[in-house]
Amino acid sequence: MIGQVGISTIPPMGDLRVNPCMLSGTPPHDPNVFRARLRERLDLLGISPRKASLAIGANQGYVRDLLDPDKTGVPSEARARALATILETTTDWLFGRVQTPEQPKSEVGFLDARRDWRGAPDERLPIYGTGYCDDLEIEQDGHCTRIEQTLFDPTTTVGMIERPAALRFATDAYAIYFHGSSMENRFFQGEIGLVTPTPPPRNGDFVVVQLNDGNGDDVVHVLVKRLVRTTSSYVELEQYNPPIIFRVERQRVTRMHKILGPNEIYMN
Repeated sequence: MIGQVGISTIPPMGDLRVNPCMLSGTPPHDPNVFRARLRERLDLLGISPRKASLAIGANQGYVRDLLDPDKTGVPSEARARALATILETTTDWLFGRVQTPEQPKSEVGFLDARRDWRGAPDERLPIYGTGYCDDLEIEQDGHCTRIEQTLFDPTTTVGMIERPAALRFATDAYAIYFHGSSMENRFFQGEIGLVTPTPPPRNGDFVVVQLNDGNGDDVVHVLVKRLVRTTSSYVELEQYNPPIIFRVERQRVTRMHKILGPNEIYMN
């Protein structure tokens, strides 16, 4: 599974926010209100309809259709929650139930409460945002091969999970949701993987590989594959479905992190 950096997305989760500005009564979903507010937030944040669609795991024309006045549908609550997350607002505002778009804010965020890692470790790991994206073409032996990729946002925490003993003092460890089917039957869509930058991965490990475009270290794609081998000039990776072993130039690899196996997760 390959991933491209972009707006994060996760499988639909319950909306845990409580909006203190609820209007009296809950009006029915008005497509015109929803459409206007959706366009307002997209324009304000500079997010294209295509990018928003991919960020919530939909086809690339999904949000464009929502904005079309000739199409009167509104998204499901699950889709609306995903859109509200990337648009930094609430479903209540998108549907016209409240007057203010701001999300209620906690005094302490997930990443604000830092612990002293020389003492007691944080009991939870951040889950970074991921989502399915279009396939990526890689040239292999003179032929273009399509490799599944995913969106990945290591700057956005979409949830927290309990920290296993093996990662007790791994300050830079994190978790991700798997999307797509390219690594089945090893990783299935919706499962969570635990990732650690240290120690460096070895041949045979499953890895998160962050790729640049060859002109700098800015990450533009993220692969989740099995590491076959690393040389001074390339990194060789394996995809299970459809099965293929392919190479990427070593200079395009900005970072490569190990995904822990089941036995490693519970080691102490």
